[in-house]
Amino acid sequence: MRCAVIGGTGYVGVRLVRRLLHDGHDVAVLVRSPHKLAATGWAEHVDAVLGDLADPDAVRTLVEGADAVVHLAHTLERPDFPERDRSAARLVSTAAARAGVGRIVYLGGLRPEAGASRHLASRAEVADVFLDGPVPTVALEASIVVGSGSASFEMIRHLAERVPVLPAVPWLAHRTQPIAIADVLHYLLGALALPAEVDRRFDVGGPDVLSYLELVRRYLRLAGLPQGAVVPVPVPVPPGGPALAGRVVEALTPLPRGLATPLIESLADDLVCREDDVLTVIGPPPGGRTTYDDAVRAALGRRHEASAAPAADDPALAGPTDPAGSGGTVHRWGTTAPCPADAAALWAVVDGIGGDAGWYVPLGAWTLRGWADQLLGGVGGYRGRPHGRPLQAGDVVDGWCVEAVEPGARLVLRSELRQPGTLTLTLAVDPDVSGHGAHLRLDVAFVPAGLAGLVYGRALLAGAPAVFGAMARGITARA
Repeated sequence: MRCAVIGGTGYVGVRLVRRLLHDGHDVAVLVRSPHKLAATGWAEHVDAVLGDLADPDAVRTLVEGADAVVHLAHTLERPDFPERDRSAARLVSTAAARAGVGRIVYLGGLRPEAGASRHLASRAEVADVFLDGPVPTVALEASIVVGSGSASFEMIRHLAERVPVLPAVPWLAHRTQPIAIADVLHYLLGALALPAEVDRRFDVGGPDVLSYLELVRRYLRLAGLPQGAVVPVPVPVPPGGPALAGRVVEALTPLPRGLATPLIESLADDLVCREDDVLTVIGPPPGGRTTYDDAVRAALGRRHEASAAPAADDPALAGPTDPAGSGGTVHRWGTTAPCPADAAALWAVVDGIGGDAGWYVPLGAWTLRGWADQLLGGVGGYRGRPHGRPLQAGDVVDGWCVEAVEPGARLVLRSELRQPGTLTLTLAVDPDVSGHGAHLRLDVAFVPAGLAGLVYGRALLAGAPAVFGAMARGITARA
């Protein structure tokens, strides 16, 4: 099957195209930003059409020869997004009909019982444009999509981690039915295989119906963070409340106000599935629908293993094309230090770090930190290290635990001192390309836990050049 994907470099689109290619389909994508396309990891395997949804020629070129069109594009960041999205849907519907496309699949939003925000009303209008058109359409309508990189989920994540007191505004009492990104992909792919006589909307959601407050509180529990206090608000939310909240969200999260405000406006309604026909027509995901708790666990993924690279094929984890801050905050600092000795000699020093050999940091820095940890009831900074053999995963090295070892190349250590988050230190040895000497790459990653972790992370970054920069120079000098 040849699929034309609109919104292919967006959050859902990048993950869907990856699955389509994996399943052997031919894919064409409409691209506004070649730079973003290059970061997807699949740019060389698709037919890219440069242009946007205001360009009729680009849309016609995209859908030509396509068996199906998947429409995932929304323009919430623009104040006139309803008009733009409506016009784009009409253009796509007309072009698809003229090109003989057999199926349109659209991902929109659940429709509330009464009234709707501009955001939800616009998504419903786009679905209706496609359903009223001549091409058989499946409109999948969902609430919050749970996964790193999803704007709604990232708003929950960052607010949960940064706001110690939650105002009990009426919005938080409304109910929603979140859905895991993996389940969304399952339904999108299934919709492409449906016969032409299926021409309708489907509500899609996970098995849990929760209030927005419960979404936040469950996230805190699953992330191992303390529950924030909930303070009643004695006055009604003013008419400009969503706009004001959008400013607050912009200040506390990576989401721009233009995106945050429409999302907040949508909290004014219950967004719950009114039918589950999709479970019969397409079928449930393998293993059944993903619970909210399991979807959050998947989204947290390897975030708490700060040194680990995300799995490229895991849709729940943040990717390079997702907005800045996706996957949660990780404070990073790194340096590279040249070494005149060869890689084997440099690795010998790295593998022998800690214990009697020390840490090659400014005098007293590690000792004071260890004493402070002991006063707080922690393990302290000195516990020794194994002798007579190379380091192995699970070994204790003073205040650190060995997470991973690639002999001769890479050592990953996780701090076991008391701190509001997870600190990982990676030491990697690279032979010099000239064949003479080597290089030491030192990387520090800190995943903060809560507001205290954010403050601690900033202090850590400020002191990293003095402490960890000295460590890198000391190791190379010792080699």
